[in-house]
Amino acid sequence: MLFRSWTDYAGRMKTGNEFKERITNPAIEIDGDIAMVWAPFTIDVGGKIVACGTDHFDLVREGGAWKILNITFSSRTSGCPGQ
Repeated sequence: MLFRSWTDYAGRMKTGNEFKERITNPAIEIDGDIAMVWAPFTIDVGGKIVACGTDHFDLVREGGAWKILNITFSSRTSGCPGQ
């Protein structure tokens, strides 16, 4: 299963599709008002692991609140944990 667009990705997240994304062992690095989170993930649809990769979030702190500045991710459909 490969997501070709954000519309495709969001469509699979609708209630009833049994779509679950799980992140594990996030690495968090903070330096002053910038931070990043790097976390492996798996995507489960109907009880079967169909994709995996790594999520990466860039964050900035403004007015004491953390805000997501950027999200990037890798994705593959084979060689995933639990497949």
